[in-house]
Amino acid sequence: MRRIISGIAALSIASFMLVTGCDTDSKVKSRAELQMTVNRVSCGFCEVHFMTSHNAYYLIGIDTVRHEINPYKVEEQFKSLALDKAYMDYIIWRHSLLYEGVPHIAEFSSHSLQYCDATYVFNELDPDTDYWVYGFIVDPDSNRPDGELILQQIHTKASSEEKISFKYRINGYWDYVYPLDENNEVNSYLPWVAETIDSLKLRQKNIEFPAMYFIDRFTEISKDPDARILYGMYGYKNDGYGDGFTNTLFEEGHTYYTGIASFDGPLIYSGEYRNVCIYKFTWSENLKRIFTKEDDIYSNW
Repeated sequence: MRRIISGIAALSIASFMLVTGCDTDSKVKSRAELQMTVNRVSCGFCEVHFMTSHNAYYLIGIDTVRHEINPYKVEEQFKSLALDKAYMDYIIWRHSLLYEGVPHIAEFSSHSLQYCDATYVFNELDPDTDYWVYGFIVDPDSNRPDGELILQQIHTKASSEEKISFKYRINGYWDYVYPLDENNEVNSYLPWVAETIDSLKLRQKNIEFPAMYFIDRFTEISKDPDARILYGMYGYKNDGYGDGFTNTLFEEGHTYYTGIASFDGPLIYSGEYRNVCIYKFTWSENLKRIFTKEDDIYSNW
């Protein structure tokens, strides 16, 4: 009943403004609108830019196309299901932190919703597949939809067409990864992963060829929905303390292998679009070295 009354009241106010010639833009705050632009679509990811007419919270997502459904004909159900899924994921995340005794935990709106204009990369997509990319404004107080559904269908490429190489730099305990495009400039949107392992650990695992370790490891990571995916240049201090994900400790005189792989669809181990590389080095505290694709030892196995 309250909604009907409010609607009548709003209509009456609007009618009064028309009669008296009031400037509605200065008297009534307009509802935020959401727009999106798909910047690029590759084999295993797509990059999308979201824009709001003014600051607002909104939910974004991607889902495999179901051709028997028209999302616009079931818009309210579609939005409610998307929000419910996001809230269930939030509750699981929140529960794990509460269980660990974390004192300050973000609210749903801060953790699961976007705010203001943002560019987002959806990764771990299947090649040659139709997807819906979508978004809609959400009321952060009620956590319910507060705007129209925007949706665009995309189709991922059958194979990667991203030519990528990885420059790797070591400066003492710090190491840095630079994903480079064809122009030798840092690629900020291509997802990638990296791992460093001591040669002693490879021997303990009875692994003769480092390449076999990284092939298995990257394949395992590609199937992990919670895997840590990186973008752009990244630096890490290998002092044993870690960053919440890894805690590598460089030790004097030890030999290490660092494997790096693009996560644009399937891993490619040969040819023009090869997206996996391995660098080998013996570490010392004064080591300063830059590795480029010419130093990649993967082709030796």
